Amino acid sequence: MVDGDNQPTTTRRTYLKAGAAVGSFAGLSGCVSSLTGGTTTLRVNSPAAEGSVHGDAGAWIKEYVEAETDGDIEIEVYRNSELGGQIESIENVSTGSLEMYVIPYALTGTQYQPAQVFDAPYLYDPDNPYEDIYEKTDPQDSEIAQDVIENLASETNIRSLGAVVQGTRRCTLNVEGEPPTNPEELGEYRMRAVPIGMYEQALVGLGAETTNIDFSEVPQALASGSIQGQENPYNIIRSSGIWENQSHIIETDHMHVPLAIIINEGIFQDDLTDNQQQIMYDAVRENQSRATETLQENLEGHREFMRENGLTIVPPEDIDMDAFRTSTRQRIRDQFPDLIDTIEQLHGNGYPAE
Repeated sequence: MVDGDNQPTTTRRTYLKAGAAVGSFAGLSGCVSSLTGGTTTLRVNSPAAEGSVHGDAGAWIKEYVEAETDGDIEIEVYRNSELGGQIESIENVSTGSLEMYVIPYALTGTQYQPAQVFDAPYLYDPDNPYEDIYEKTDPQDSEIAQDVIENLASETNIRSLGAVVQGTRRCTLNVEGEPPTNPEELGEYRMRAVPIGMYEQALVGLGAETTNIDFSEVPQALASGSIQGQENPYNIIRSSGIWENQSHIIETDHMHVPLAIIINEGIFQDDLTDNQQQIMYDAVRENQSRATETLQENLEGHREFMRENGLTIVPPEDIDMDAFRTSTRQRIRDQFPDLIDTIEQLHGNGYPAE
């Protein structure tokens, strides 16, 4: 897909309005426009379950938006991929047959590759990653994010309203002997990679031999020994049962994942007033601290659960974090040369590989 940076402004606006018309007609089954005197009903889908940030973000936004609009906008919340799987839902937001979705930015990269920049490994401040995410992905205050998001809307008819955090990704392994503490040692393990460019190349950069299998097959693949590990945030490691066939969690902390709240651009532009559009942006901002607090409150409980069930946790201070960071960033630089300028700007210090 061609990046839209060099498109004239007039051309982009023409495309947006044309796409908006398509999106509005496609989404009429779920959206009744307040501009015609009725209530605007938006459906938001998520692949995650209740009790996680990913599963609950839509409900949090619903609370805020319905209160601030006095019910002029109603949001129906769906979880566990009830309205479709991940790629299907992203495509449906693009056409307007689904109004909203909560998903990591890298998955929107299946429609517009540059959106993957927000998921680059070792991108955010390791001492304060979640606040750094909120600052760097803000669609109204970050010029870099604005450029990416406007081009995403122009190319795909998908707009991001901002992000909440999903969590921090770590490696899990079935280890015999000493756990790996650097990329060379991790190279002795075959691990499942998420079949999306930025995620897969991040794991290659960490040193692992990778294979792509469906997430639903991961527990069985770990049990059979066809793979020795995978990577995910703690809440997913726990809820999926992955921990049952793993001996170690290596806290590589390689990705702090922003969950984009995406909406069909035609519906956003044509069915919402300017004030309602701002309320949608504000709803994401107002729930960012809630997402952070939820993750932080749950983290130690997840760690304690793992320890009680016999897993060994290897913290960042016990691994060669510099080696992991250097190797992984270099891999991203080599594999995504067209995205590096934007990644460097987001990082703010050149995204050095050394």
